[in-house]
Amino acid sequence: MIKKLLVVGALTTLLITVSIGISYQNYYADQKKSVEEYIKLGGEFIKNNPELLSKSLEVVENKLVNYEDVVSNVDLLPISIAEIEFRKGINQAAGFGDMDDKAIFNILVEEKLIMSYAIKNNVLPTKNEIDDFIKSERLVFEKTEEFQKFINNFCTAANMSMEDYWNTYEYYNAFRIVTFKKAYDYSIETGIKKGELRDLKSDKYTLNSDITSEYDKYWIKIKKEMKNMTSLKVNKQYSNRGFILDNSKLYTFGGEV
Repeated sequence: MIKKLLVVGALTTLLITVSIGISYQNYYADQKKSVEEYIKLGGEFIKNNPELLSKSLEVVENKLVNYEDVVSNVDLLPISIAEIEFRKGINQAAGFGDMDDKAIFNILVEEKLIMSYAIKNNVLPTKNEIDDFIKSERLVFEKTEEFQKFINNFCTAANMSMEDYWNTYEYYNAFRIVTFKKAYDYSIETGIKKGELRDLKSDKYTLNSDITSEYDKYWIKIKKEMKNMTSLKVNKQYSNRGFILDNSKLYTFGGEV
């Protein structure tokens, strides 16, 4: 599974997924192809659909989205049809399981809610923070022969230069990952200040799985509360696509809790 994640988010997803609580673990299928085949399929999807990546990047950069391309808005943050098709296609290419319209839509709703939470609490990352994160990834890339092989093969299949990879595909992932990490950290810091969580920095406690699990469950609770309070409408032209808000569970990591 970890190697499949190289296709979905490359180094960002591989390095950060477990620690900040985003995962597609409920959707990955049994591996039926080699890693190289999944890498090639992911790259070929981008090669054949380059506009989906560029339009998805425009959404996270908060650029204006044409009304007819907006499926729904979450706290004024648009979910575009391009971003849905991009995420659906790249996940299917990576060998994940049944990523239908409903699943992709709910994943994006939850992500937009986290972004909205970050905006409201002034923890949305700056461009410098994202650039620094990508620099740290590139250092790992330069030192790790296996990553170099996978990403070089991905770029070849995608007909993408290495600079384009870091500046577009990985920037899209890095923006989301850093946002989610900062939102998670802020929620935990807030919970500690309210006395709802134990402080790992206190001499009373040491880092252990019980406390980190406590933090994760707290963050899951916040995400569920945000989703349960969400009211949104799907634009009429997409009403037949199965874009249904499902409050019964979370589709990002933690949905099983």
